[in-house]
Amino acid sequence: MRTLSLCLLCLASFAAFSQPLVGTIRGRGADGSLTPVAGARLQWKGTQRGALTRSDGSFTIERPPENRQIDTLIVHAVGYRSDTVAVARTLHHLDHVLEADFVARPVQVEGEASSIATAEPIRTELVTRRQLEQSACCTLAESFERSSSAEVQYSDALLGAKTIRLLGLRGIYTTGLIEAIPLLRGVTSAFALDDVPGPFLDCISISKGAASVLSGYDGITGQINAEFKKPNRDVPFFANAFANQLGRAELNLTSAQQLNPELMTMVMLHGRMFQRDLDANRDGFMDMPRFGNINGVARLLWHEGDREMQLVVRPTWGNYRSGTMGVWSDGVQGYRIETTTERLDSYAKLAFNKLESPIASQIGIQLAFSAQRLTTTASTRSISAHESFALGKLIAVVEPSDALKVIYGISMLYDAPQEKLDSLARQRTERVPGIFAEATWSPSSALVATLGIRHDWHNLFGSQLTPRMHIKYAPTELITLRMSAGTGMRVPFVIADNAAAFLNNRQVILDSAILPERAFNVGGGITAIVPIGERSITIDGEFYHTRFWRQLVTDFDRSARQVAIVFADRGYANSALVQLATTLLPRLDLTVAYRLIDTYVLTGGELRLQPLVSPHRVLLSASYRTSDNVWEINPLIVWYSSGRIPTTADNPPQYQLGERFPDYVRASMQINYRPQSSPWEFYIGAENIGNVLQPVAVLAADRPASPYFDASLVWGPLDQRTVYAGVRLRLGEPFEE
Repeated sequence: MRTLSLCLLCLASFAAFSQPLVGTIRGRGADGSLTPVAGARLQWKGTQRGALTRSDGSFTIERPPENRQIDTLIVHAVGYRSDTVAVARTLHHLDHVLEADFVARPVQVEGEASSIATAEPIRTELVTRRQLEQSACCTLAESFERSSSAEVQYSDALLGAKTIRLLGLRGIYTTGLIEAIPLLRGVTSAFALDDVPGPFLDCISISKGAASVLSGYDGITGQINAEFKKPNRDVPFFANAFANQLGRAELNLTSAQQLNPELMTMVMLHGRMFQRDLDANRDGFMDMPRFGNINGVARLLWHEGDREMQLVVRPTWGNYRSGTMGVWSDGVQGYRIETTTERLDSYAKLAFNKLESPIASQIGIQLAFSAQRLTTTASTRSISAHESFALGKLIAVVEPSDALKVIYGISMLYDAPQEKLDSLARQRTERVPGIFAEATWSPSSALVATLGIRHDWHNLFGSQLTPRMHIKYAPTELITLRMSAGTGMRVPFVIADNAAAFLNNRQVILDSAILPERAFNVGGGITAIVPIGERSITIDGEFYHTRFWRQLVTDFDRSARQVAIVFADRGYANSALVQLATTLLPRLDLTVAYRLIDTYVLTGGELRLQPLVSPHRVLLSASYRTSDNVWEINPLIVWYSSGRIPTTADNPPQYQLGERFPDYVRASMQINYRPQSSPWEFYIGAENIGNVLQPVAVLAADRPASPYFDASLVWGPLDQRTVYAGVRLRLGEPFEE
């Protein structure tokens, strides 16, 4: 019997090690877009065993017979840089990205569990379309729930706007890109993430540390790039319908059409609505605003030979209403808040590839325009802002040798925001020409160094020099080290950036000057694959430090009667992350992450811990797929630690809060059902399963006209437990293989 047990154990172990590796190979184009690569050749190093990718980029490759913990997979494809991938024997699904010959930085994704680009000099997390569909992901703002890098929280109890935090700082210090163009910015940036529907997205990349100089002089803590679906790589018709038990509903439609072999179009439409009054904490104020939102994307893609052009137009509109319960539905007299956002983005890209010139082998042109408007009324207080933004960029690529590649170019930025809070107004007109260059040196597969510098001539603030550096070193196939450093500056939107801070009856103090914020960021991390028995664990660790020489601070600590938006001459943020990802069983991925946020700002005359933010966070996520990929279960649990609350000592006792808020846990789960050989997909899920809510979100809710009224001290969840369901429909096949 013992011999039989050993034989069965050996057979089971052999079956686990010999299970084929499946996945997809995609390529990154000049504009950052990801497309399936057909006909890519895969081969295990040191063997003759290989495979070719199918038309959709998918592949199946048998394992080498050797009983090793780690295998090395070599990937070749015409038009892309060859790459090698260290694949643990316990990894059964691999999504890998190849860089085109003209792209400077190679990207490597070590499977679904970690989604960390291990070969990227800039530390990058990739959120794929499959991962986006593991949760509701109604908008870009809701797409980061499973991410250990970025987190989203409500900024107030009445506007319903969401703020993102990266490396311990607000998202205003992160460059928000749409297909490599900085359009997630401006006076409506508080709602910009909500204005990007999740079903429009192909993938999201989150890069941490000082961003590439190609994106501009801001991006102090990194950049987030959202890639829309492409007409040549998507199905002719896609629909997604979503609803929850609270009354929120949305519909997304996309359609790609081929007009002729060189010309394709795509239209994407989105609408969502929520029109109920909810008051789970029974304070007399709506927990979440009523809202309606409509937006769309129209795009054109032309490709002929080595030339390519893209045109994109993206209009958005949103309306949010909140305040006293019944004030909008039953005609109750009370405190009213209404916000309307309007936005029109458009951009064009033109690329010339395979040029026979000593000064450039590829040339790209980017042109972008954005017009946006924000209006908010909160009882007797009013906020208005509008902005016109334009950007032009010429990019050239030259490769003096196999080990050196240089990207350089010129840019021109125009920005004219006008902001007003009651009688206080701030406006400016920026004209900023600039030049930039970024050199990537890769003397071996183990070392990649990217050095970038840009010089801009700002009409208001003079000459601006921005140096940045990123280095990746892999001493072995199982260990990757990386570091980055760089400076950055940002011109703030004094009123629009802080709209949530004005939802109270405090006296407002605005700094009289408009100055650029300046900071320095340095940090790095390590990614290691550790074999443990028959399994392996991917361990990621990082630490980043950001130090401000000048920072615009929202100061609630002077007094409970005041809020001051003023410049401070110092402040810093430390951010640390430890993440472990593994495949416990075939098709069962597990991720555990701990995040430390140690951010200090100059408020109330001294450096204090950033208020209303949990310094510690622990994330536990899992994903299980059945062997036929029909069912998928994706649970998520996140623990948030206690944190600091700004002083309310000036208020009467009944309108005071404690010095700290308690820790809390937020849990969610989604189940996906994809019938084989069917265009339909169904999903059902629950969010905030424990129904954890901030008990007091509005101070003096019973006396909104009193000086103690304050809806700006939000630290926890405001959305009660929700159960939702949805359906996705895909018709047809992508036009191009």
